Amino acid sequence: MVVSRAEKAAFNDYITQYKKKIDESLKKIKELEQIKKKMPRIAAYKDVEIVLEYIRIVLLYIKQNDASVEIMQVKKEKALNEARKTFYKAIQVMESIVGSDVDRSLTDNEEYLANIYKLTPAHILKIVNCFNEVLDVLIDRMGAGSKWKWSFVDLFGRLAVMTRNLINFSDTQKYRDPRTEFYRERQQLLAICKNNLKEAALKFRTKYEQSTKATTDILKSIDLLSALRKIHVLFGESEEAKKIKITIDAMKQKIEEQEKEEEQKKKKI
Repeated sequence: MVVSRAEKAAFNDYITQYKKKIDESLKKIKELEQIKKKMPRIAAYKDVEIVLEYIRIVLLYIKQNDASVEIMQVKKEKALNEARKTFYKAIQVMESIVGSDVDRSLTDNEEYLANIYKLTPAHILKIVNCFNEVLDVLIDRMGAGSKWKWSFVDLFGRLAVMTRNLINFSDTQKYRDPRTEFYRERQQLLAICKNNLKEAALKFRTKYEQSTKATTDILKSIDLLSALRKIHVLFGESEEAKKIKITIDAMKQKIEEQEKEEEQKKKKI
């Protein structure tokens, strides 16, 4: 589609506001980085602020794309790609706070969360919801045919692990009385965590079956399901834990069969 000069001019003029706001956020991030160096005791809290600024930037890039579609009827691929890269930065910073390991003990989360203990479950829930909602919008704007389709699987997996690592499972287990402060927020976090782990595991399995055929993707799916199973076991959800174990065993068998096939092929060469 041919875009007229007038449309381009209108678009460039309209997105000036977004570019200005992005520059403001980038300046704020630099300031926060300086504060971290001077005040290391509150570095983790400043990292949370940095994360929120990165998320703000992602949304501003998405708005640039939306404006392009509305004014010129074409996607702004450059803006969407910048949004994708910035979302990665937000995940990386959050991982620096709570870790990126999916196989650690559920109680180990407390050690990491101690660095941001002033954040209530309500604060954590807002952060998690923000990440999930923004990623959904970004994937939607990229489109089903995006060349980044399968890389988003890895991103969603990291988001699922991040969510799991942001939960104080000891408190969630301890405060199960609906009258307890933050009961609703803790239960919502737990539900989101379970859903994210389940969905991420399914996405990696789909990636394996439809694209890569790489055992690493099946192994990532198993790791995510194993993390989910630990949560079910912790809360006495034996039926759910049993079903996941059956699924994990079937996937492990699939890996063994694939490895045997590959060995046989090597012997024939």
